[in-house]
Amino acid sequence: MTMMAAVLAALALQGVALDPPVEAEAAEVEQPTRTGPWTDMYGEPQHPGATYRVRLFVHAAQACLHFAGEEPYDAERAEFLNAMMDESCAGLKERYTAILADPMTDAPSRALVEKAWEPFRE
Repeated sequence: MTMMAAVLAALALQGVALDPPVEAEAAEVEQPTRTGPWTDMYGEPQHPGATYRVRLFVHAAQACLHFAGEEPYDAERAEFLNAMMDESCAGLKERYTAILADPMTDAPSRALVEKAWEPFRE
């Protein structure tokens, strides 16, 4: 196995997305930074020690809530909102469960994930 293949395999096992950031239609979606200081989708500073996996979860949960709360005032808008909800809401419960099951997730990250998940509780 080459060094690059080993690095890519290690990143995949850690749940690090290797795809380029997704861009929303008619708007630039800012992805969280991979390390260091970062803000959520509302511009609020968050736990700088959070893993990229946690950061992506928080952004996805916030995007899911945002698009679910938008008004589909015509068919085109409804189609766009459904596509954005499919993209941002898909797999949130599984991601939530996996992050909390990971013993490497620190307490501040767990609290952040719990806070992001709170609106989705049944």
